[in-house]
Amino acid sequence: MNREPITTSASRVRQVEAIANGTVIDHIPAEVTLAVARLLTTTDDQVFIGMNLRSTRIGRKGVVKISGRELDVQAAAALALIAPSATICIIRNYEVVGKNQIPIPEVFADVAACANPNCVTNHERWPTRFLVIDRNPLQVRCHYCERAFAADELTLLR
Repeated sequence: MNREPITTSASRVRQVEAIANGTVIDHIPAEVTLAVARLLTTTDDQVFIGMNLRSTRIGRKGVVKISGRELDVQAAAALALIAPSATICIIRNYEVVGKNQIPIPEVFADVAACANPNCVTNHERWPTRFLVIDRNPLQVRCHYCERAFAADELTLLR
């Protein structure tokens, strides 16, 4: 006997379990879902990861739910480099209390390594600093060597 739930166009099937409190990163491009999970979580976190889920907005997407924790500014900045189109939802008592696009800062400070092997930050202990020069697609310029890079050319420091 088939025991799958019967759904109509008006009803929805939840694809990922709800959390009581924490952060949900939604609309992650499917190919970077695991990179987002590695970036934002520790071995002590309770994490739910959904990959290649259906999305009317982007076709296939990823979702990462982190129970019991909200992201800090540094983590959100790093997330903006690898998934700038994602959204962050803050969950409290099973309710969404805030839902926003990933904030793209004007400056990424000490989030990624410069892709220029000759940059001073790759030879001396200087914190990296990238200025945003274009938001779509995301491009940045190194403050020190002044070279421009697409966000996916950079390696995160975390």
